[in-house]
Amino acid sequence: MIVESRSTILDIFDLSQTQTEIYAIPIFTDLYKHPNENTLSLLYIASKERDFIIPINHPDSDIQFTIDQIEGILAKFSYIYVNDKKEFLHAFKWSKQRSRKIIDLNMAGWFVSNKPTDTSHITTPAHDFIERRYSSLPRVNTVIPLYKHLEKCRSIKDITYKQYITQDKQQAESYTRYNEDMLYILYGIEQAGLYTTKGMEYTQYNPYTSTGRPSNRYGGINYAALNKEDGSRDRFTSRFDSGKILEFDFDAYHIRLMAEVVDYKFPDTSVHEYLGKQYFGKDELTADEYKESKALSFKILYGGIPREMRDIEFFGKVHDFTRKLWKQFKSEKFITTYLLQRRLHADNLTEMNAPKLFNYYLQALETESNVLILKEVFKVMSGYKSKLVLYTYDSFTFDYNLSDSKQFFVDIQNAMKYPVKGQIGNTYNTLEPLVFEHAL
Repeated sequence: MIVESRSTILDIFDLSQTQTEIYAIPIFTDLYKHPNENTLSLLYIASKERDFIIPINHPDSDIQFTIDQIEGILAKFSYIYVNDKKEFLHAFKWSKQRSRKIIDLNMAGWFVSNKPTDTSHITTPAHDFIERRYSSLPRVNTVIPLYKHLEKCRSIKDITYKQYITQDKQQAESYTRYNEDMLYILYGIEQAGLYTTKGMEYTQYNPYTSTGRPSNRYGGINYAALNKEDGSRDRFTSRFDSGKILEFDFDAYHIRLMAEVVDYKFPDTSVHEYLGKQYFGKDELTADEYKESKALSFKILYGGIPREMRDIEFFGKVHDFTRKLWKQFKSEKFITTYLLQRRLHADNLTEMNAPKLFNYYLQALETESNVLILKEVFKVMSGYKSKLVLYTYDSFTFDYNLSDSKQFFVDIQNAMKYPVKGQIGNTYNTLEPLVFEHAL
């Protein structure tokens, strides 16, 4: 049903008397704008038996509904199933508490198959013609007829509105942590945006990768791998008057994470220096040896522990763990991530071997650790003006407001749990080692 009068809203309210859940697809006006700076044109909602398309900003309808009115409708339902929770949150800007009722079907499908549900091929002749002919026109979705949007949404619903979540209690709990925590955290970082010399840019995280480590691309830019050498980082600066770009990098992050898994305690010194002394058989390292130690540690950790390194206790334990992990994978056909207990199924991981499986496990460990740490970081930031604007695996980047003072540095470092190194500068390309006096 196309909702073309306020009286037909009563049909939706009648539906809410018998249904506790609804399926929703927000349709934005522009094809190529980031959802955080886009505007809603329509909202498609459906139960398993009935569906509605509600005009918000579309010329085919004489009546348009406001976001507040739409939210009043959505509040009637206990659960809202969507294909993209972050996109939905950009449309409605819901709080963390309220967002818990939003269930991401792509996340649920990814938990089972290690892949999101692909709907990019679903279209109509009207969509193909108008999008091709008027691709550069803003607000293209307001040109496509309402009934064609309804037709496309129904086709998407038919292949996505399914319950993917396993009944196994352990996996249901794991899914909830990903759905409620990870997706809201990534949405929060996207919403903050990156300020540049030409205005705001927005990133878009994709958590549905083969390893579970989120990628971050938008508009042809890979924000997870911005070049440090070509000057492209110079355009990223602070939105605040006299603000700074601040970055905290974890020190020996993967090594410290694995030390917890294999129950190994490093001394309260530099991990790379500690291991380097064992590599070179020396009590003191030169600067070059320290640098070489750092590179060698990561090569050993990621490439499979060579026999001659297994006498080093930490790497011996990692080697034994890798063998145990591989044995479990072959016998039980799955392994379970360390922190949030997500299962990685053998059916979904092809051409696997022991070192490759260990790398998948390690990247999942890094990601889940970051989710838990970022929860604490966001709690800290609720009392400050600075913004978290980028997360890239082992580092967090902030747009720092000088009024937050040096206490911000202390509180963020404490929230990050593991040892970190800070850098600060006027642009993302001119970062220098953090000294607290820089903020005074």
